Amino acid sequence: MTPRTLWTILLKILGLYIFLQFLYLLPEVFAISVQAIDHDISGVLEITASLLFIISVYLFMFAGLVFKTSWLIDKLRLDKGFTEEKLELNIHRSIVLRIAIIVTGAILFIETLPSLLKELFAYYQEINSYNGFKHYPHAGWITFYLVKLLISYFMLTSSRPIVNFIERKRKDKIRTEDSQP
Repeated sequence: MTPRTLWTILLKILGLYIFLQFLYLLPEVFAISVQAIDHDISGVLEITASLLFIISVYLFMFAGLVFKTSWLIDKLRLDKGFTEEKLELNIHRSIVLRIAIIVTGAILFIETLPSLLKELFAYYQEINSYNGFKHYPHAGWITFYLVKLLISYFMLTSSRPIVNFIERKRKDKIRTEDSQP
C-alpha cells in the first residue's frame, strides 16, 4: 500500500462520516424550518440563510473528500515526507474488523451518552408533570438512546464474538460458492 492509497482511504472514510453527520442533521434542519414559519419574515430569512450555509458547508466537505480526493492529497501534500514508497501492513482481517468494531462502538457511545443524559435530566426535571414514564412525550427518545448505548457498549466489550460471527458468515458463503459447479 502506498502512502497515497492510505490517505485516499482515510479521506474517503472521513467524507462518508461527514455525510452521515449531514444525514443526522437533516431532521433538525427540517424541525427548525417548520418552527421558523411561525416567526416574522426577517427571522425566517436569517434562519434560512444560516441553514443553507450549514448545508452547503457539509455538502462541500463531502464532495471534496469523496470526489476530489486526489486533488486534496496533491494540494495538502499528504503523500510527501514518507521514507518508504510502500507501506507494509501485515494485519489479519479479523484484527482489522475488530478495530473497526471497537472504533465504531466508541464513536456511537460518545455520541449517544450526552443525548441520553440530556433526555434523562429533562425527564427528571418534569417528572411531576406526567403520570409515569410512558406518558412522557420524549420517552421514546430515552428508550432509543438507551438501546443505542447498550449496542455501543456491546460493540466495545464483545468485539471478538461479533468478528467471529462475521467471519463465520464469510466462510459459510465461500464454502457454498466453492461447492457449486
